[in-house]
Amino acid sequence: MRDMSKAFQDRRALLGRLAGMGAAAAFMPLAGFAQAPARVPIADMHSHLGIVGRTRSPADLATEMKTHGATLVSWAVVGDALWLAYGPKGIVQKSEPTPAELSAFFEKTLSGMVTYAEQNQLAIVRTGADVDAALGGKHSVLLASESAEFISTDLAPLKKAFDMGLRQLQLVHYIRNPIGDFSTASPVHKGLSPLGRDVIKACEAQGILVDLAHCSTQALEHAFETATKPMIWSHGWVDSDAGEYRDQYGYLMRRLSVAQAKKIAAGGGVVGLWGLGLRQPANAFGWKVGLQDRAGYARELARLVGMIGADHVALGTDIAGVGDDWTTNDYSHVREVVQLLEGQKLDAATIEKVAFGNFARVLKATLPKA
Repeated sequence: MRDMSKAFQDRRALLGRLAGMGAAAAFMPLAGFAQAPARVPIADMHSHLGIVGRTRSPADLATEMKTHGATLVSWAVVGDALWLAYGPKGIVQKSEPTPAELSAFFEKTLSGMVTYAEQNQLAIVRTGADVDAALGGKHSVLLASESAEFISTDLAPLKKAFDMGLRQLQLVHYIRNPIGDFSTASPVHKGLSPLGRDVIKACEAQGILVDLAHCSTQALEHAFETATKPMIWSHGWVDSDAGEYRDQYGYLMRRLSVAQAKKIAAGGGVVGLWGLGLRQPANAFGWKVGLQDRAGYARELARLVGMIGADHVALGTDIAGVGDDWTTNDYSHVREVVQLLEGQKLDAATIEKVAFGNFARVLKATLPKA
């Protein structure tokens, strides 16, 4: 059982690399998905691959995308990386940043990602038209932030981030913040703060997709009450009960309940399934997917389709974010998972939705049209 607590252990190496980063780095089906193409394009709702050189994967983002047909990748800043460490049950906050430090780190990292994309001929998704271009084969990244801590007192930083290219915002991650509570620490806001609710409204007004991953149960409920557009849970897994900070292991804290997943779906949103692989899956509670077990990942995707419907499931691999505890560590692995979905008795239309179409649809419902 000791090894199960290691499900997040090697992520500390990722955090160290992130800390050193500079400027390097309505449910209508989507048009064009009636017939299966020769090779289904891949969209990933959550990835850190290549964001700091060679992270926990030896692969390069641009090369991987172009080689394996990943034409839309949500590429996420870890905005609180400098202030995180590994604890007995997973990632914990190690120090208290100032608002100025959070803002400076976020902007420096995002700027580096823009530079990388431009230097490696990756388009940056800003509009619904850009999503269509990715569907057509243009290799594209969606700039995302895994935390909104760069917003401290007012919404001005959000507008600046939008102008820099940000189009997906995860509200919380692993540090105390003015936005809301997260599932791996005891609550302080009893859900979302008033600022957190205002962030959702501002995201909808500007055209930024709201990501609920890592939110506490009460924060999720406040988000459901506030939002008028589809939202996503970009990465994690789904179980009968929701995870919370008193659970024994980090991977348990990060689970979404079926009821919560269905609420995301009811709002037109999408749930992304991560690529975590446990070292002792036979002894694990709920998530029975082992290291490099891509067949298990495909099985869980198919199971989630059965739970919440084919229109609301997507890939949210968290490549390089799960450290050495992975099922997929590059996009050749993700391509294999998509191919394995055929063995799960999913039809071509469903596979296309999971592989690309659902994420594309929710983006087109949220981003500026052009």
